[in-house]
Amino acid sequence: MLRLRVPHKAETLDGLDLVLEPIAELPHHPGDVLIDVRFAGVNPSDVRALMGVMPQAVFPRTPGREWSGIVLDGPPDLLGQEVFGAGGDLGVTRDGSHGARLVVSRDAVLLKPPALSLAEAGALGVPFVTAAESYHRAGTPSRARSC
Repeated sequence: MLRLRVPHKAETLDGLDLVLEPIAELPHHPGDVLIDVRFAGVNPSDVRALMGVMPQAVFPRTPGREWSGIVLDGPPDLLGQEVFGAGGDLGVTRDGSHGARLVVSRDAVLLKPPALSLAEAGALGVPFVTAAESYHRAGTPSRARSC
């Protein structure tokens, strides 16, 4: 299992030091939920935190704020469930979703609606809002067009 690790704040994009590192099992406590991350979104706050624009960012850390996956450990009613979540302190003051595993509190977990795929659920939050707003600004078509 791997995770993206950022050892220190970067002054410039060229100065980003991104490391893929192996991880052992993540420690978690009663009330925590251990997630097998399947999809993770990328949003501007990930970059802002890496660049030090968010002064509360803690290093070293794993970025990532949006995610979807399968519950591996936690409350019995969630075991094996497809879930998703976004935001909070993930990827800023605590390790985020850009790794194979993620630990979050029970209140940070939502059951994935059946109508969404795990990929779609992992992009909810800022990535979805950014895409929807871009689509709207570009002129939402009134009907589908064929290529």
